[in-house]
Amino acid sequence: MIKILMSLVVVVGAVLLTPANAQEVAARVLGEIVYVPAYSRIFSHPDRSDLLAATLAVHNIDPDTPITLQSVEYHGEDGTLLRELLDNPLDLGPLQSGTVLVPINDTTGGVGANFLLEWTSATPALSPIAEAIMTSGSGGPGPSFTSRGRVIEQRIPAD
Repeated sequence: MIKILMSLVVVVGAVLLTPANAQEVAARVLGEIVYVPAYSRIFSHPDRSDLLAATLAVHNIDPDTPITLQSVEYHGEDGTLLRELLDNPLDLGPLQSGTVLVPINDTTGGVGANFLLEWTSATPALSPIAEAIMTSGSGGPGPSFTSRGRVIEQRIPAD
């Protein structure tokens, strides 16, 4: 029994410490493009939908390296670029966060809206966390949820 448990601990430990997991934690890059799903409305019945505000939050998780948000685009459910949400690049210091808001009365994005953000760094940095927070507002209980971004392009430093 003890041999079986020891073998199980070794297998579980090997799974938790795979090179892919270590790479995700330790990878430093010079920039990325990140896709973040967002929703300006969701359907609760076939003929009824709830309007949502969408806040994009970008967290620089690197404790040592600043990053710069170069652009934040808001796209509609058909993929059309609706607007650029940053007037100028936004510098985020170590552990600093930045947000942009698509208000509850803006239904241009539709059910399958999304943000596309680009960030860069002068020196290799950890990837920020990008999330959209959707909420129905403060008028009473309603849907609230988040969606996490997904990297679709990376700028890897030359060795």
